Amino acid sequence: MIQSVIVNDEAYQQMFKYVIEFANPERPYRQWREVIGWLVGKVEGETVTVIKAIPMTSGNSIFVEMSDYTIIPKIAEEAESINAVIVGWFHSHPSFGFFLSGVDIRTQRYQQSLFDNAIALVCDPTKITSIESGIHGYQVYMDEEHRGREYRELDILIETEAMYPDLLSKFLEEQGITRSFSDAISHEELSALYALEGITPPQLAALKAKQLLPSEQSARPVLEGEYIVSDLIKAKEDCYIQIRISNTGKGVAWSVDLNFNPGLDFKLFSMYPHRIIDQLNYETTIIETFKLKPVRKGELLLPRTIINYKLANEKRYYIVVPALTILAI
Repeated sequence: MIQSVIVNDEAYQQMFKYVIEFANPERPYRQWREVIGWLVGKVEGETVTVIKAIPMTSGNSIFVEMSDYTIIPKIAEEAESINAVIVGWFHSHPSFGFFLSGVDIRTQRYQQSLFDNAIALVCDPTKITSIESGIHGYQVYMDEEHRGREYRELDILIETEAMYPDLLSKFLEEQGITRSFSDAISHEELSALYALEGITPPQLAALKAKQLLPSEQSARPVLEGEYIVSDLIKAKEDCYIQIRISNTGKGVAWSVDLNFNPGLDFKLFSMYPHRIIDQLNYETTIIETFKLKPVRKGELLLPRTIINYKLANEKRYYIVVPALTILAI
């Protein structure tokens, strides 16, 4: 079972130069595109070393899918010429952060059915800092026992002597870009895109239950949930409804599970109404956004929603987001 990934400097640069070509501060944010490509490298024990990244295609602003596998023989031949093999694929989540969406999980599950050691790398240049490389690695669980959690994160090491922000500046300068990513992203646009894709912006580095102190393992998370309706709701027009989930306790909640069903008063247009958040630390709040369309004017009901979660000892609990009546004009 693969546990770690090493990305050499050449592959790291190949990925981000391709990612930034389609998502950069000089492009209007709504025109940013995800990209996808193949990874070539070697497998030694529980470690995959990526030595080359081969661009494939770009998608739209929030969706990219690997559908053409006829190119595999050509990629495999190119890999063989440098004494390597195909070790997986990469794609970008520009501004979305690090996770595997439902589509990504299906793609990675197919990859692992072909090659047990296949990995998936997710790139986000907007998250690069002095300690954050902007790349995370994953494998999915292939057995039924782990379904629900779906995937696990791999340890990752970037083989470069340069600082990550310096490399990012270099990539931008090479394309004549002088603006920063923060200049290009607005909260409103992020909310709209999160609603379509079903994305929970990551709040924490991955934490394992066994890493907790004894006092932390026994600490109880206290989850609270509520609807947020910040905009004027108009009948038969798109709107965004949010659910705020907060952990006000002192423990960590794992596998926070939310399945949003809008009932009869709204049509749901979010791609993924079922959301699973890996973990929610204490004193942490996240906001899930859903795209809806009211079917009529007048008083409309947002129904009660159940949020399930579990503790470090695997015990399961739930909270209820109370129903909310709102007015559509």
